[in-house]
Amino acid sequence: MRELVVHEVLKSALHNGPDSEIVYGGWRLTYAQLYERVLRLAQALKKRGVGRGTVLGVMDVNSHRYLELHYASSMLGAVLHTVNFRLPPDDLLYSLQHAGVEWMFVWEGFQQPLAKVRPLFRNWVWLTDGDASPEPGTPTHEELVQEGRAEVPDEATTVRETDPYSIFYTTGTTGRPKGMLYRHRDMLLASLGILHHLATHPTGAAAGSRDVYMPCIPFFHIHGWGTALFVPYLGAKLVLPGKATPAEQLRLVVEEGVTWSNMVPTQLHMLLEAADQAGVAELKGYKILTGGSPVPSGLARRARERGIAYSVIYGGSDQLAAAISVVPRGVEPGTPKAWEALRTNMLPLAMVEVRLEDDDGHPVPADGKSIGEVLVRSPWLPDGYYKDSERSREVYVDGWFRSGDLGVMNPDGTLYVVDRKKDAVKSGGEWIATGVLEALISEHPEVAAVAVIAQPDERWGERPLAVVQPRAGAGQENGGAVRDAGAGGGGVDHHARLEESLRAHLAAAVEQGRLARFWIPDRFVFVEQFPLTSAGKINKVALRREMVR
Repeated sequence: MRELVVHEVLKSALHNGPDSEIVYGGWRLTYAQLYERVLRLAQALKKRGVGRGTVLGVMDVNSHRYLELHYASSMLGAVLHTVNFRLPPDDLLYSLQHAGVEWMFVWEGFQQPLAKVRPLFRNWVWLTDGDASPEPGTPTHEELVQEGRAEVPDEATTVRETDPYSIFYTTGTTGRPKGMLYRHRDMLLASLGILHHLATHPTGAAAGSRDVYMPCIPFFHIHGWGTALFVPYLGAKLVLPGKATPAEQLRLVVEEGVTWSNMVPTQLHMLLEAADQAGVAELKGYKILTGGSPVPSGLARRARERGIAYSVIYGGSDQLAAAISVVPRGVEPGTPKAWEALRTNMLPLAMVEVRLEDDDGHPVPADGKSIGEVLVRSPWLPDGYYKDSERSREVYVDGWFRSGDLGVMNPDGTLYVVDRKKDAVKSGGEWIATGVLEALISEHPEVAAVAVIAQPDERWGERPLAVVQPRAGAGQENGGAVRDAGAGGGGVDHHARLEESLRAHLAAAVEQGRLARFWIPDRFVFVEQFPLTSAGKINKVALRREMVR
C-alpha cells in the first residue's frame, strides 16, 4: 500500500491531467514534463548529499521552480523550509538558524537583501529566470535539473507519512516567529480537506478539476494554503504569478482564463483597484478564497459588483485549515442573505472540531450571539511549536489549540470569527468586536480600507478608535500620512465632512439594529495607507504604536 506522502500526489496529476499546463513567466510545462524535471532534480540533489532529514530553505516567489522543490524534497525525505521573505532581516535569519537549514535555494531577485546571509551557507542554489548564475561557480536550479537522471530515487519508497515534510514560521508581530513542523500526512489531509470542502459544499469559491488556478497566497504561507498540493492532485491548469503586481495579476486572469485564486482581503482590495484603473468592469466566473483577517462587507460588495464569487477560510500556520464559509441550508444561493453568510458563516472542515470558551474556561453556547475564544482540534493539529515548549504550553492544551480568536457559534454549527482577542476592545466590561465594526464602516462608499483599534479610556477602560483610508478622491491629504479629523492642516474640511458622514452611517446602523450605540468610535483618524504585516494584513501593532496616546 502506498503511503500518504506528498510526492505521490504528482502521480495523480499524471493520471488526471498529464497535458494540463503549469505557467510561470515564459515557461509552459505539462505535468508530465514537470514530473520528469522533479525526478532529475531529486537525483541531482541526492548526488550532492541531500537525504532524509536534510532541511532545505527555499526563498522564492510562486514559480515552477518552487513547485518542483515541493516534490523533489519529498522523494528524498528532506524537510522543506518555506522561508517567509517578508520577515524582518533578524527574524528571517532566526528562522533559518532555528530550523537548522543546511541548503538554501534563493531566487536571484533576493540576492541583494541576502548578501550578509550568503556566507553563512556553504550549500547554495540560485533560482534564476534566465540561464546565468549570479555567482560564478554556484549552481542554478536549472543546472541541477539538467544534471540529474529521470529516474525515481530509491529513497522515494522509504518515505513514510509520519515523516516530517515541511517547516514554516508564523508571521507574528510580537516576539520571535514560531516554527511549525508538519508531517506528510498532516499537510496532505489539510490540503485535500480544503479541496474536499470547496468541492462538496455550497461555497462561493467552489473548486474543481476544470478550474484554472492562480494562487496569490505565497507558497511560504502554508504552501499557498495547500494549492501547491491540491491543484496538482486535480491535474488542473496552474498559473504561478511570481512577483506580479495587482495589475499584472489582473492581466493573467484575463489572458490565461483564471477562474480561481486565493488572497488576503488586502490583496483583493488592490486587485479591485487595479480593475478600476484598467477599466475592467466585470470578472464574471472568477472565484476567490480569502481569509487571514475579517472580510469587510464593503469589500465583499465591491467584489460581487464585478461578478466575483468568494468564500472565507479560517485557519493559520499553527493549526492549518479549520473552516470555510458556506451558504446555509434553506438559503437560496445568490441572495443577499447567502452572500452575507459567505462572508461570515464558516463550516468546520471534515474531522475538525471547534468549540468556544469564555474567560473562565466555561463553554459558550451556540446561540449566534455569545462571544468566546475559539478552540480547534483536528487530525493534523501539531503538538506544539518547533523546539519551543514554553510557548507551546500556552496554546496547545489537551489536544486543542487555543487560537486567541474571538468567535460566535451559530445554532447550525457555523462559526463567525469576529476578532483577535488581543485586537478586540473591552469597553465597560463588554466586548466590541472590531471586525464587525470594520465591516460596517467599510460599507461607506468613500472608505477604501479601515482598521479599528483600542485606545485607553479612564472611564470605560478602552474605547474604539477608527483608522480610515479614504478612497481615491475622497478627502485626500496634501502631505503627511496621518491626520486626525479635528487636527490642523490641509484636508481638514474633507476629513471633518467624511467623519460626520461616517458617524451618520453608523447611527443608521444602530437604528437598523445592526450595531450597539456604544460601539461607535470616539475618534476617527485618516491615513493615506496602512502598515502591513509580512502576510499582507493591516499591522494593528504598528497602528497602535503610532495612533494610541
